Amino acid sequence: MKIKFFITSFIITIFTIAFCICSNAKSKVTLNINEDILENGEEFSLSINANDFETAACTIEIYYDKEKVECISEMDNINVLDNKVIYTWVSDTGNNKEIDEILKINFKAKQDGIATFAATGEFYNQKGKEQEIEYESTDIKIGSEDSNNENNIDTESKEENISLNNADLDIMRVNIEGISPNFHKNITEYYLIVDETIKKINITAIPLNKEAKVEITGNENIKNGYNKIEIQVTSKDNSNKKKYVINVTKTSNPEKANTNLEILAIEGFTLDPEFNNNITTYSIKVPNSYKKVNILAIPESTKAKVEIKKNEELQVGNNTVEIKVTAENGITTKIYDIEVYRRNEKEDEVAKQEQEKSEEISEKVLEEKQANNDISNNSSSENNTNDIEINGNNIDYIMIIGTLLSCATIFIVTVKIIKNKKKK
Repeated sequence: MKIKFFITSFIITIFTIAFCICSNAKSKVTLNINEDILENGEEFSLSINANDFETAACTIEIYYDKEKVECISEMDNINVLDNKVIYTWVSDTGNNKEIDEILKINFKAKQDGIATFAATGEFYNQKGKEQEIEYESTDIKIGSEDSNNENNIDTESKEENISLNNADLDIMRVNIEGISPNFHKNITEYYLIVDETIKKINITAIPLNKEAKVEITGNENIKNGYNKIEIQVTSKDNSNKKKYVINVTKTSNPEKANTNLEILAIEGFTLDPEFNNNITTYSIKVPNSYKKVNILAIPESTKAKVEIKKNEELQVGNNTVEIKVTAENGITTKIYDIEVYRRNEKEDEVAKQEQEKSEEISEKVLEEKQANNDISNNSSSENNTNDIEINGNNIDYIMIIGTLLSCATIFIVTVKIIKNKKKK
């Protein structure tokens, strides 16, 4: 009896462990390409596959490098926007359906190099519950084997130099429109406003070094008000960490969460790049005599508040001026940074000399243009004078001929009168 009891308990334990392992295993979506190396201009297929899990509806976004490839598929259930393909599918019956190959999309190679494909999305079962899905990315090489070998050598050597401590992201995407600013590996602060229906935000984060570790927190159980999503990248050798933050506001009234500036300008200077409310970092250079910059910052919402920090007592060298916009709701904030470089006295002198040279060149160009205009005007004047002289001579000749004709007429009339008198 005891032996049977232990055997039964052992079997139950094994099945329980197996069940737990299976239930905790996440479903996966993988990307597969039918070629390893492509020639420029060659067409290829990207397959989006699932590991045989069941679903009733899904929306998938496939991101790609639009500089190196272009999507050439034309299907009713896909939508191509900029650098992504959006695919939507719903079960005809509304019930769960086991899926293997979700979709196949055709692309065309445009430029030599390595193109990366990444996917994100949402899957729902027949009860409307979102399923936990892991997404994989894939790369493809474009160009001849020789050129790719050369590129690989260069790429590998570069990766070897940065692989130990690089903690940058190469791709960061979210499944909701409206994130700002546009992603750049050196920008670590982002902003997003979502409506009250959003409970989870799917994020695709691929590191520049594929062996770096990425950890995403705060993207689930999105609550009303302010939420902070953190994407922490740890370098391959664990010596370096970099944190990207997405500031999320969940609200039923997006206008009250508006933190955009309508105008941003600095008296006497031009921002680089030109102001755009989707860009949060700018730069200018000021002379050594400037210890303060006058900033005009007007928000789109008249009820938002603007606070400017660190624009006074500028130090020689780099300074970061911060413009903080707080929305009407008092919760949502957005920070615009202006990197102000105050030149030292030597740099000021060099800048002054360059300015003087530039002004000299401008003056010479203007003088040359003026001289050319004068020559052109003088030439026109001479031509006009010659025309006047010629016209004057013509007038003299006409007057002489007219006088002679008048005299001849008078002479003829006089002769006729005399003849008529003699006849009488």
